[in-house]
Amino acid sequence: MKLAPIFLPAGAEPALEQAAATGAHARERKRAQAVLSHSRGLSLDQLAAAYAVGRDTVRAWLTRFGQGGVAALAEGQRAGRPRKIDPATQKK
Repeated sequence: MKLAPIFLPAGAEPALEQAAATGAHARERKRAQAVLSHSRGLSLDQLAAAYAVGRDTVRAWLTRFGQGGVAALAEGQRAGRPRKIDPATQKK
């Protein structure tokens, strides 16, 4: 199934390009690049192959962008055990 290319609202393309170039995490940059590429006509299969992820993952990125814009592509909280060492001790 081919998902129709998304049309970016006015002002979204520069924000996506900024996120793709200087996002805080590599995963965030990858998501922004995928949304930009899809808006320029690449299919889900092409994006999945280019980013070594599944089609469902690419579709989830596009859905997140559609619902929340560029901010929705940002890295969220990760699961895991909290640190036991406080930042001051860690610097030593």
